Amino acid sequence: MLLFAKISLALTLLFTLPALAPANPLPAPSRGEYQLSISFDLPAARLIGTARVTIPAGEQLALFFPQLELTGSLLRDQHGREQSLQPLRDALILPAVDNERTLYLSYTRQVAPGGDNQIGEAGIVLTGNWYPIPQQPLPFTLSATLPEHFTALTESDRFPLERQGNTVHAHFSVPSTTIHFIAGPYLLGSQPVRDGLTVYSLFFAEDEELADGYRQAAAVYLQRFEAEIGPFPYNHYVITANRLPTGYGMPTFTLLGQAVLRLPFIKETSLGHEIVHSWFGNAVGVDYHQGNWCEGLTTFLTDHAFREDRGEGTAVRLEAISRYLSQVHPEAAIPLAAFTSASHRQEMAEAKRAVGYQRGAMLFHELREHIGPAALRLGLRRFYADNIGRRASWSDLQASFSATSGQDLSRFFSERLQRTDLPQLDAEEIRIDYQGAEPVLVFSLRQLSEEPFSLAVPVMVETTSGVTRVRVSSAAATTEVRIPLEGLPVELRLDPEFSMLRQLAAAEFPPVWSRLLGAPDPLVILGDEKQREIYQPLLGLLAPEQPRLLTGLTATNQELADHDLLFLGSSQPAARALFALPGHPTDGLTVDVRRNPFNDQRIAVLISSPDREQTAAAARLLRHYGRYSYLEFADGRIREKRITPGEAGLTFVVDRLPAGGASSALSDFSSIVEQLADARVIYVGETHTSLADHRLQLRLIEALHAKDPRLAIAMEMFPASAQPVLDRYTLGDGSLSEADFLKESDYYQVWRFDYRLYRDIVNFARRHALPVRGINLDRQIVSAVFQGGGTEGLSDEQRQALPVDRDLDLPGYLDRLSAVHNQHLQGGHGSGSLAGFVQAQALWDETMAAEVVAFLRDHPAHRLVVLAGSQHTRKDSGIPPRVARQLPVSQRTVLNIGGEVTPPGLSDQTDYFFFNPPLALADPPKIGVVLEAITSDSGSALRVTELSPHGKAAAAGLLPGDILATIDGIAVAEMADLHIALLDRRAGDTIELAVLRRDGEEQHEKRLTVELSQPPPARPHP
Repeated sequence: MLLFAKISLALTLLFTLPALAPANPLPAPSRGEYQLSISFDLPAARLIGTARVTIPAGEQLALFFPQLELTGSLLRDQHGREQSLQPLRDALILPAVDNERTLYLSYTRQVAPGGDNQIGEAGIVLTGNWYPIPQQPLPFTLSATLPEHFTALTESDRFPLERQGNTVHAHFSVPSTTIHFIAGPYLLGSQPVRDGLTVYSLFFAEDEELADGYRQAAAVYLQRFEAEIGPFPYNHYVITANRLPTGYGMPTFTLLGQAVLRLPFIKETSLGHEIVHSWFGNAVGVDYHQGNWCEGLTTFLTDHAFREDRGEGTAVRLEAISRYLSQVHPEAAIPLAAFTSASHRQEMAEAKRAVGYQRGAMLFHELREHIGPAALRLGLRRFYADNIGRRASWSDLQASFSATSGQDLSRFFSERLQRTDLPQLDAEEIRIDYQGAEPVLVFSLRQLSEEPFSLAVPVMVETTSGVTRVRVSSAAATTEVRIPLEGLPVELRLDPEFSMLRQLAAAEFPPVWSRLLGAPDPLVILGDEKQREIYQPLLGLLAPEQPRLLTGLTATNQELADHDLLFLGSSQPAARALFALPGHPTDGLTVDVRRNPFNDQRIAVLISSPDREQTAAAARLLRHYGRYSYLEFADGRIREKRITPGEAGLTFVVDRLPAGGASSALSDFSSIVEQLADARVIYVGETHTSLADHRLQLRLIEALHAKDPRLAIAMEMFPASAQPVLDRYTLGDGSLSEADFLKESDYYQVWRFDYRLYRDIVNFARRHALPVRGINLDRQIVSAVFQGGGTEGLSDEQRQALPVDRDLDLPGYLDRLSAVHNQHLQGGHGSGSLAGFVQAQALWDETMAAEVVAFLRDHPAHRLVVLAGSQHTRKDSGIPPRVARQLPVSQRTVLNIGGEVTPPGLSDQTDYFFFNPPLALADPPKIGVVLEAITSDSGSALRVTELSPHGKAAAAGLLPGDILATIDGIAVAEMADLHIALLDRRAGDTIELAVLRRDGEEQHEKRLTVELSQPPPARPHP
């Protein structure tokens, strides 16, 4: 029985596509044979063909005849019985019978100009609908009679094709449903790749100078991917020129239009892409029931890999994510498992391509990050070896990579294949803890999607001494992260190299042209109706068929905020109200993509063009430049292109490094560090109670140490007499505790400022074994000189220890000190004479200078950072000129000015300055008592004299007269002990006190628990 079927238009279009994109999986290969014989009437653009199909017993045959004119048909069984099948139209279905049959068909095909096929003296191109198409894959033989000067190409086991006279013969043993035939006046070239594999070129004479470069490039690709995937599935590969503008990849060859051949990126990227399709798509087919994995994998192995080779991996992934987000909107998203193909004829083709190509490629990048490059490479080779000659699915890929990685990848693949949403990340509750002396960055990693993904999130933490990178496993809505660091963190970045397909923050998402091309509801604003004709060729590029178009200033601010904007004409008032005149060239079309100032989730595009001709010439190219933010065209040729960068990852500022620079020109932090690193001595001035100043000091020390570990720190906070204990603490074996260090250095007697201000600096020095030099003059000497008006009241031993040379005549020195002295007197801070004050200050500066010089001479390889009050570090009259007088050494001074107003005479004070805003250091917690130091035969002690109404000591049971014995088991005998015991405590913490309380003539120890309180705010001065 004969069954005739009329195929639908969709099925007809299916068979016009290349071999890599059938809409449905085909049945298993038949055991039958397919023989074609064709000849041509070139002047008439007509093909004359015959087909012979052997149908094994028990098998059905289905053939389709799109656009063919059948001229004869005959069915013969194995017994010689014949049957005519007239009339045949669009299709033929022969049900299975018990005996073998042979079908004979004759047909013609008229080729009209303007399509994908061509028959003429210039050449023959047959890429679709030119032969009876079998539904089942069949091996085939082909004979073609050609003009004598034509060379032919088709899918074949061998190349060049066998030729007898004007007839060529080909056989392709790989069962297939699609056959292509190319012939023309080609020049044949070849290049061996290895034994059994050769690259050929079929180029026209006018393109022959390109052939050698293409053959060499193809040979490199073949060698590369044989190493990555496995042996090339064929023994030849042919690069073929086409007079039609095509870019096809078929088994054993690629067909590239002559204009396409001359595009520079074709040889660098697209050629490799098509060659990889020989492995994936041809040798290993696609089971479209589970979606098309082939395009994503090929894009990952070629387009992405080639950019990675050039150091552009982060850029290509960001472009892939941007394109996906631009084209695929939540309401129309399809899962990756649903992607089969995306020809330009399909509805939502660009969105589907973004799913199949971009989302698919990112899946394989994430897989490599998840299982590692080695397991991915082994899995790829295993997948190819196990599936060559059959149609494979996503499940087959998962099985191969699970086997080589030893991991259960079911959740990984399920999330990325079945879900249409994307991960969205955030970091919250960012803080710094300490593990011993080392800082630890702590934060909560949040997944904001409705259902968490299984992710390995790359995290980068920047410190001034370097960068720390980790990967954080996250499978829940919230994951606590703890990252030990070498230095205090400056910045935290999540996924800085765009390693996963995810939602981008506004600051990450670059303003690029593709975002407007994919915008579902762009608002187009035309300057006036006179310009409509100039920009009309652009309107057809936009996603909606009829985008909303307004003229002039009719758009409201809310409308501007709610839409992506396209300004046709950058000089129109609406555009200038937002962006002023952008200064575009006047001789061509310019596309200028910016962020929408009213909504950072949207973009605004300014387009300028002098006339319709320039617009039309560029419009046909604009789809190929979606990844750019700025484009200039002249006469349809690209003249300039650039991308406006966004932030590299989700960025969170932990501690903003201040901007600053030389007093003559501002620079950023890194630039100043580069300049400071050339100096032997760097002075960083401070206001002693300013946490911002001390944080700047630490940042500079970290950054300079990263450049040169031979760094030392000189500190005004410690007198020279404390040097032995400083050395033991920072350079010793670590046995000296912080508490003992503070006690033995007499820190709370000598300096008295909150040690937490300097603690990070001292800890950094200790962690890295940096020398710390105490350079201060003993406080008693300074006070004695100030109060006594000179050095006369000092002992002989003290005077002999002072610097001999003391320069009091440095420019502006006396004037400055006189002003300071007057302020002291007016504020009631002492009554010493000006002479004593100046001498005391000069001795102070000279002593610190002498200590600096001594260290530099004793340590000729070291660089020294000097931390001292801002008046001591002045480059005009502080320590630096006094050092220079004694030792020719390069010096630089740094100052944090901390506010919005630059202080007068800044260039006299410092070489570089920073605007580091004020930082608040929490006041130390209080027990809620007033203490007095007492001394007895048994030693010193602290006695409670009053209870503060603002504290909780009274509620805990403390009484006046109690003597503190211990705090949390630590003996307390003097105020330094108290400071040390409470150093790491916060308001709200509880402490255990042991107090000695007198009861009559006896003294008893009593233990109390006290909650520490926040000190009351200071009263403002009247």
